[in-house]
Amino acid sequence: MQTEMSGSLAFGLDWDRDYFLRIVRLARHIYWPLSVFLLNPSVMYVLIRKSQMSMDCKAAFVAHHIVLICFDVYNGLLYQTVLAFWTITMCVPYLFIMTRMHQKMLFHDSPFKLSMRAQIGVLSALIMTLLANLVGFAIWTGESVEKARIVQTPSVAWTLSVSHNFLVLGAAPGDVGDFIYELILLAASILINFSYYIFITYHAVFKLGKQMKRTSLPAQNSKTRDAQLRFVYSLTIQATLTGIFFITPLALLFIALLVDFSFMPGILLGISRPLFLCLYSLCSFYHSVVFLVKNPWCIQQLRRLRAQAEKSTAQSSTRIHSIMRTGTLLHSPTRRKSSF
Repeated sequence: MQTEMSGSLAFGLDWDRDYFLRIVRLARHIYWPLSVFLLNPSVMYVLIRKSQMSMDCKAAFVAHHIVLICFDVYNGLLYQTVLAFWTITMCVPYLFIMTRMHQKMLFHDSPFKLSMRAQIGVLSALIMTLLANLVGFAIWTGESVEKARIVQTPSVAWTLSVSHNFLVLGAAPGDVGDFIYELILLAASILINFSYYIFITYHAVFKLGKQMKRTSLPAQNSKTRDAQLRFVYSLTIQATLTGIFFITPLALLFIALLVDFSFMPGILLGISRPLFLCLYSLCSFYHSVVFLVKNPWCIQQLRRLRAQAEKSTAQSSTRIHSIMRTGTLLHSPTRRKSSF
């Protein structure tokens, strides 16, 4: 384990104490009102009033953003570490949306076309793998019997002036006790659900997209399928960003519980912690921005505003040109008639 040298703390925690903790707290207090009162309500308004989407997917998407609002309030306003409940809850409506959109895009003779009962069975099995983590956290998350001694060590004692609400699993990396079983369960559930998600995304975007382009459909059906494909594209982008900015910080957190990174410079460890924490907290931001940027109604409004701005600019340029021309005529010397 890394030891304190020359006034620095183990694992670069002096950078957290002196600089980054205040910066992250300030960033959270700035971000959560923007997400709760601007970004997510904007998405829900567009979803409810301006989107041509089936009622079940629309309800699931609204539920997803309500969960994101709760996540940001809990994580930003209350400043609590979110690991289990909200992280799992926000995955449930997303899996429902992807499954329903995938099934809606399938042709009737597709071997992957499932009955409603089969869809419920698949979703129930996936959700059970996620909910199992709640049970795992409850059963296998136990604090170290040496917590009183550990929190008095120089590297950790300063945190007591900030908060008493933290979990102490052990004194060194790898010393996690029975929590190792929850880490294994979590890794298995992520592997199962993300594999399913990658499969239906790949099948919807690449296989069905190519098939739709080769198949001649009536104009109305073609527009519906194009809209569904655009929506799946946006969900795919959101899923990719979720994997990068949400799952990756969680995975690194759990890896850090098991692997000793004391060989790394303290400044690097000090920077990485607030960086990954901020990425983890920005779930609402990139979900909302991707949806708004890819939504047809929003694109139409942006084009309309751009056209109005260009028209206004053109009119202003014409008006300025006319004024300059009039001024030139007024100041030009008049020719006197010659007298013979």
